[in-house]
Amino acid sequence: MAYQLTFFCRSGEENGQAAISRLLDELLPAGDLLVTERSGPFVDEVAVCSMAARGPAGDPVADWLTLEVHVGVAWIAESVIVASPDDEHGIWGCDLLATVTLSGDNPDWTLVNRIWTALARLWSATPWDEMSGFEIAKSMP
Repeated sequence: MAYQLTFFCRSGEENGQAAISRLLDELLPAGDLLVTERSGPFVDEVAVCSMAARGPAGDPVADWLTLEVHVGVAWIAESVIVASPDDEHGIWGCDLLATVTLSGDNPDWTLVNRIWTALARLWSATPWDEMSGFEIAKSMP
């Protein structure tokens, strides 16, 4: 079963690839991540990669996770309205939606927290998930 954690952001990024590149620049200086960029039939507004924390032997220390970025107010409008139909959480007008998908038996919560922190630092991310809604923000790293 997969778990998804979504972040609503205000980024000003031009396209999905620029946004994911900027986020990876925040995450990679430690040199402890394995990242594979996926190519596919994506439009400019969407970029996806898989990543895992690298252990001392160079192998992943936990299951790989997927990071997906969608850019553009119109592109993410439906997700914004579903999560906050009355804009109670101030996310209307967000122009970037980042989704972290975890699956497998050994999720890497440390890496999720690093991504969360980087999204908050870069773009004042507002987290949301289907189970807790915006209450998930109370567990912010």
